[in-house]
Amino acid sequence: MAMKKGYCINCNKHDESRRIFDVNSEMKFCYCPHCGKKYRPKIAIFNYERTINKYLRKSYFYLKNAGEFLLAYNLFAYVLELEPSNRTAKYGRLLSLCYLSTLRRNRFKEVKELLSIEKEDFHIKSTLDEYTAFLISLNHCIDDYVTRMRRKLCFRDYFYDIDCAKLYFFHLVDAMDLKRMIAEELSVINVEKQSSRVQDSIKELENNLQLSFFTVDGQEHRLMNFAKSGEPLIVNGKKKQDTSKLERYRMCTLELNDKKKKTLSESVFSESNLKKYKFYKVSFGISISLLVASVALLVLYLVFRHVEGTLILLIIALALGFVSLVLIIIRFIFRYRLKKQHQ
Repeated sequence: MAMKKGYCINCNKHDESRRIFDVNSEMKFCYCPHCGKKYRPKIAIFNYERTINKYLRKSYFYLKNAGEFLLAYNLFAYVLELEPSNRTAKYGRLLSLCYLSTLRRNRFKEVKELLSIEKEDFHIKSTLDEYTAFLISLNHCIDDYVTRMRRKLCFRDYFYDIDCAKLYFFHLVDAMDLKRMIAEELSVINVEKQSSRVQDSIKELENNLQLSFFTVDGQEHRLMNFAKSGEPLIVNGKKKQDTSKLERYRMCTLELNDKKKKTLSESVFSESNLKKYKFYKVSFGISISLLVASVALLVLYLVFRHVEGTLILLIIALALGFVSLVLIIIRFIFRYRLKKQHQ
């Protein structure tokens, strides 16, 4: 028997997993075990595959286009509740988890642990192309994080303070550990060119550990080693740079209660797509409300147009209508860009 999964669209179940049932594809008909709905096996199987693919498309839209990383992670996890063996959902969940890294906490260790558990299942020959694309995307995520994280911890290439430098090196070590696993996996599946590129990027990060650096006060520092706890051990260098020009700027800090400095926020990755997506969601309701208000004011003007001072109603109505039109145009532009953009 060729057993597959079917999906009942007739069941009124809050628990969607109860809509899923086993189907013998060789039988002429099958029945939902809960509501008794009669299906041809290919229809029930098609319903199941369509449902899973719908959730996967939505998940990847949240991840790659909308910047809703937590929403993507949760939706991928939901797909795995429905279909625990779905490799596409596993890739998406790991990539989403990596993008959930913040300034003070990266998620590289968790991704590495989960990948080490699942990797043997990813070596199947028929899925190697998808696995390769996932590993490349994961490496891109790490590179993007490291670049943006350093930029955020620095002011004109000067670290704000020692704590910022320590955090940078702490994240750097975790990033290199995950990159080593990515390079190893690419080598295992015989994608040597990409593996070599990842290894080269690891060497560049290792070189950063050897270079001296400066803080905004002009003092040179150097990373000596790491303590057993993983904390970077940093010593002062002999050089001193003139950074007096920077004193006019208000600096940032990792401290939460320092009123003299700005507290660094947790976000690292670009939020431009997220802002576009949020605007896209609310803009339609706002534009319709403005349009309704515009029409209402226009009607009032037409009814009372002979009354002195009602011209203001016409002006306001035209202004609201114009703003509504602008919002609709921007919404269409953002919709187009959200569909096209990928990370």
